[in-house]
Amino acid sequence: MEGGLPVKKGMKRVLAAFLLALIVFSAAVPAGADRIPEKKAWNYLGAMEVKYVKEWVSLREEPHKTSARLAKIPLGDIVYNCVDIKNDKFYKCEYEGQVGYVLKKYLRPAPAYEPPVSSAVTKKMTMEELVGTGEIVLDWKEYNLTVVAAHEVVKNKTNGKKWEVLRVGGFLDGEPLWGHEEQVEVKDENKTLLRAFIGGVADDWQVMLFDGGYGLSMLDLLSGKEKWMVTVAKCKMGDGAVSAVDANGTVYIAGSDGPDPVAISMDGHVLWQSNVNNPGVYNPFEITIEGSNILVKYESGMTNGYKLVTLNQTGEVTSIKNQRTKAEEDE
Repeated sequence: MEGGLPVKKGMKRVLAAFLLALIVFSAAVPAGADRIPEKKAWNYLGAMEVKYVKEWVSLREEPHKTSARLAKIPLGDIVYNCVDIKNDKFYKCEYEGQVGYVLKKYLRPAPAYEPPVSSAVTKKMTMEELVGTGEIVLDWKEYNLTVVAAHEVVKNKTNGKKWEVLRVGGFLDGEPLWGHEEQVEVKDENKTLLRAFIGGVADDWQVMLFDGGYGLSMLDLLSGKEKWMVTVAKCKMGDGAVSAVDANGTVYIAGSDGPDPVAISMDGHVLWQSNVNNPGVYNPFEITIEGSNILVKYESGMTNGYKLVTLNQTGEVTSIKNQRTKAEEDE
């Protein structure tokens, strides 16, 4: 996969046809990945937590108690994008991808769960423009194709706010094919919310882009066009600190502070969200695939070891074991 091997004849023809089509149609085809943050409406309430119920509260189809129940929202869970609809009893909210109505008296503001502001723009960049003053975090090569990503934190001179910036682009023989820049407001300087890695399967590689303020997307390797997006409102992925991709292109991703790993298929469908449900298991730092098992390493506050959690293909926990680090084993 690495190295400067020449493009095979068959691939040359494919790439030549692609570049010709790109030149002809690029002006007519919208980028599709540009995203400019919208100003919040006067009635926007944001994230809210379910409180003062014994077990759960209903997400209803319409703002009245006899309306159909869309979901049961457990005590302590968070609903997003809440708005005041000038109704005495209900707020309009979003929960696990569904929009409905929740009784006001069981909701309280949860600003800590409000997703950070993020934006995205598609623009072709030279290698020098892409790297800029950032750190290269992805440098992938196959034949004469290269995908590079650079990450940095910049400070707004006007208001002093810090922003993470991730620039990623595809290159053929060093010439830019496409480019993409993602930005997200820094809320916790100890966390990185923008990441890029290679997904897909052999002979059909794709670029995966994670934005902790928005979601996980797949970009086409040759054009940079967004093929699908799973938003954080639909599926929580934390800061996306650890990830792995199996031979079928399924992405497994988890946040350093949770939630536990989620599996997303190559075509962008959420397959499952695991639930380790063990207070002694936290802070994942590595996901690997071993046969049909997903192995997740959790720091869990251990000095010379970690917790190794094994998940099966449906996300169920099959084992939790204490593992010593190699350094400790060699003593």
